[in-house]
Amino acid sequence: MPGSQRKPPTRVILTRHGQTESNRDGLFCGHSETALTDRGREQARALARRLESEPVTACYTSDYTRAIETAAIALAGRDVRHAADAALREIHYGDWELRKERAVAREGSEQYRLLRAEDPAWHPPGGESLPMVRERMAAMLARIIKRHPHETVLVVSHGTAIHCLVAEVLGIAPTHVFRFHVANCGLSAVQAVGGRPVLVTLNETRHLLGLETPSD
Repeated sequence: MPGSQRKPPTRVILTRHGQTESNRDGLFCGHSETALTDRGREQARALARRLESEPVTACYTSDYTRAIETAAIALAGRDVRHAADAALREIHYGDWELRKERAVAREGSEQYRLLRAEDPAWHPPGGESLPMVRERMAAMLARIIKRHPHETVLVVSHGTAIHCLVAEVLGIAPTHVFRFHVANCGLSAVQAVGGRPVLVTLNETRHLLGLETPSD
């Protein structure tokens, strides 16, 4: 019809929470609580500035406070409903939870060797496997896209969880899930094209210039 406007595509913006104390200290932290550092809050404020021009209408986070607080800072002053969902949690590290990676590495366990070899058989002892995380993250993305046609939605999740979601969207082999970087408060985006999620942005970090650290 002449003069009619095309509806915008559904767009899901993905971001990792700001730097946490466990990130800073080199700990495995999946299904455990850890606080944002001052740097993490600075990163979230930088993300807020980046999102000012984005027409975000809804926000989903994991149910851990590092993701919830990051979202609250990033969308401060905006009338956007936040919903926390356990499906957006980080991988569960099982027996490795809140242990230093260096200490786990020194033990020379078979599971740590498999992790570093990017072997699909890897899973933390007593924790989740990457296929399990890929499945729940992809299912959550599908639900969000279905619930929010033609809207822009912010999702605040975790590093490995976002690795798994992007790998699932791109059909990346299980051996290559960690072959890209997911920075604290880096921005990635998925757009629904013909009912299928398509990655349109990966780990945009220009808004974080001057705030990155080598371990981010």
